[in-house]
This record gives sequence, C-alpha cells and structure tokens, in this order.
Amino acid sequence: MMTRSARSLLAHAVHDEQVRQRYWAKVARPSLDGYTCWPWVGSLHPKGHGRFWVGNLHTRRGPRDVCIIAHRFGWALAHGVDALDDVPVLAHACDEPSCQNPTHLLTSDWGDNLQQYRRRRDIPGSPLHDTRGPGGRARAIRDALLTGADLRDALEAGHSVLDTDQLNLF
Repeated sequence: MMTRSARSLLAHAVHDEQVRQRYWAKVARPSLDGYTCWPWVGSLHPKGHGRFWVGNLHTRRGPRDVCIIAHRFGWALAHGVDALDDVPVLAHACDEPSCQNPTHLLTSDWGDNLQQYRRRRDIPGSPLHDTRGPGGRARAIRDALLTGADLRDALEAGHSVLDTDQLNLF
C-alpha cells in the first residue's frame, strides 16, 4: 500500500509526458527471433527488476527520492495508479524480471507467484534456471543491449552445459 503522498507523486508522474518518455527510453524492444521480452536498460535491483525514479517527496527531513519497480510503473501507465492497489504482485509469464512487455505481466499474489517459481525454476533453459541468478541475468541482458554485444549470447551464457545439451523428453 502506498502512502497518500507517494500515490499523488506516482499519479502525477503517470500523466507527465516527460516522465513517460524517460520511462520508455529505458525500455528496449530488441529484434531477436523468438524473444518477445522488452528488457529494462536502466537501473536494476539486485534481483533483476528495473528501478525507475519517479520524483522527490518533500518531507520534514528534506526531499526523499521515490523509486518504483519499473514494470509496476508500466502497469500504472496501462491500467492506472489505482489498479496497483488490486495487484499485490505482478508476475512475469516470461520469467524475465526486467521485462516491461505488458503482455508478459500477470496479476498474482505472493503465494501463487512462489508456487509458479517452484514449478518452473528447474526447467532446463528457463530464465529461472540461469546460473547467474536473476540479477546477473538482467545485468547481462542490459549490458549486451547497451554495448551492442550479441543478445543471444547474453541470454544463453547463464545456462549450464546440462541445459544447453538437454534433449526435450516430451
């Protein structure tokens, strides 16, 4: 639940064209066969989620920076700030924590999100099975996009030999 002042700041940011442009400038839409994610190329949380600076709240102690998880800001752009109250967790159908593609976001809750994670974390080739962890994978994707390195290499680098050579059984 957001404070009243944070909600007001977020509502203003969602309707501010400069803030919206700053958000979209940090969303990459790479052209890569079979890859439909829109990775965040800005600041990343250690767990791989994008971090987006919304603005400053003025408190008795002075200004305080307000950041939001980037895909939650994207959700607010698409569905409104009030919609965030109804969504305790926005899960990624693609399992890429930095993904901003709104068609990859699913409303969820903590328990269901954990259950889905446990179901998919050991699937060979899954982003959740990446040896770098979610933060390392997100940083590798971001860095590849920012430097012009091969994105396919960045996506596959965190998979173990067992993942890359695993045959599909079914």
